[in-house]
Amino acid sequence: MKTTGRVAREWACAAIGVWVASEVVGPLQLGATGTERAAAVVVVAVVFTAVVLLVPMPLGRMLRRAAVLNQRRMTEGPDRDTSDSKLFELMRRHFIYVGLGMALSTAVLTVAGPAALWAGVELGAELGLDAELGGGLKDLVTVGLVVAAVETVLLLVLALPVKRRRPEALRSLAGYLLCLAGLALAALWLDGVEAAGTSWLTLAVVAALFHLRFALNLAVPVPGMASLVLVSANALVLWLIVWLTGLLHIDGFWPLVGTVALMWVAEWPSRLADAAAENRTSPPPPPDPLWPDHHMPQSPLY
Repeated sequence: MKTTGRVAREWACAAIGVWVASEVVGPLQLGATGTERAAAVVVVAVVFTAVVLLVPMPLGRMLRRAAVLNQRRMTEGPDRDTSDSKLFELMRRHFIYVGLGMALSTAVLTVAGPAALWAGVELGAELGLDAELGGGLKDLVTVGLVVAAVETVLLLVLALPVKRRRPEALRSLAGYLLCLAGLALAALWLDGVEAAGTSWLTLAVVAALFHLRFALNLAVPVPGMASLVLVSANALVLWLIVWLTGLLHIDGFWPLVGTVALMWVAEWPSRLADAAAENRTSPPPPPDPLWPDHHMPQSPLY
């Protein structure tokens, strides 16, 4: 029942994502009338959900279980019989699991998702529906990323009623909304920043795409250095979104930096909440007396 419910939620969110993609991405055309468009959305969403969940979901579960087991072994207190080679082996496995998880997520976003959407559109056309996905590979990847981003945000909303998932979902959803607020302020205040098409929907989609990025945490004992590195990384992510999707027009380097800076400042309360939650679940180790870095700033702002 849990698997069936999860698949149903994934399909419903994917269907809304397909509809949003047809609104903001020009090359995706689904139906001329309301009924035909709804049928095309249903067909494309079914194929997308089936392809994305058939292989990645079991692989993702296996990786998560292996990573949790390995993490549990790493957190257990080492005894006298534990050799250094065994500890390094556990650390090596941890990085391997993290890398495989990131590679799987990237493959789903850039390969499996776009391929599933192409197959869904082709199936809809074979069934006599007015479904078409024009453009090239760039547009295909854009549509896949938009569907995945919208689906991710909607799944966060659906996770709110679940008590054990509510705190994490609230923090992540708050981070998305704050990011959207920063992006809206940039579009309102900065010259050279403009959303294409329906501005509110486009900005929401761009913020959802930006929210898909991998979370990076740096601990650098130099005030402001980690912020500089992370803002630069976020600027690169936003530039890639602008270049790939064309949903947001940013004219020049400084408008790009200003947009990322506004989004970064707006997300600051969310980063504070994430840091507080992480400290509650895994308290920091005692300071090393040979390297007294406990007086260095530890705020997520850095």
